[in-house]
Formats: sequence, structure tokens, C-alpha cells
Amino acid sequence: MLRDARDALTRVARGGADPGAALAPLLDGVHRTPEFTDGRLTWRTVSPPHARLAVEAVLAWAAVEEELPGRLRPCANDACRLFLLDRSRANRARWCSMAVCGNRAKARRHYERTR
Repeated sequence: MLRDARDALTRVARGGADPGAALAPLLDGVHRTPEFTDGRLTWRTVSPPHARLAVEAVLAWAAVEEELPGRLRPCANDACRLFLLDRSRANRARWCSMAVCGNRAKARRHYERTR
């Protein structure tokens, strides 16, 4: 179930799937109920035991998208499965890691230009 969530979130983040259609099956049987604890309102998520981690992953993605819209995206390296949270002022970060994916892409472009 967690792999299904990862794959669905990747498709949504890469623009290859409608969020509602891709994520709805993962949230089947999930509901949130309000609770007051120590005078504070909190929300308790109730989900099937086998889907708990997948649901938490989807909810975490949704929270980041709500708080930082457009800042959570997949690495520009198509072979990479990681995401990045762009905290740059210009919102133009492309790589999960400049040392790994960014360097590989730049080295590949340099090789193509100079060969």
C-alpha cells in the first residue's frame, strides 16, 4: 500500500495524474474526527491498519502542498524518485541534490556539447 501511495504521489507531482483520481483509492475508508485535548482542537485520523503509512504519506504531501504551494516537486532527473522542497527565493530549484542529480545532468550536457 505504501508503494502504491509513493507511485500515485509521484504521478501527481510529475503532472501525469489527476490528484483526486490518483489519491482517492488510497483514502478509501479514511476519516478524520475532531478531538479536544487539553483545550486544543486536534484531528484524529482513522484509517484501515494496512493503509496507515500510505494515508500518512498522502496527508503529509497535502499539508506541504497547502502550506507551500508549488514548492514540493519531483527531482528534474527522470531516473530519480526523490522529491525536493524548494526553499529558494526564486522557486527555481530543480534537483533533489546538486551534488548528485544536478552534477550528473550538468556533466551530461557538458559532454554532449564538447564531443
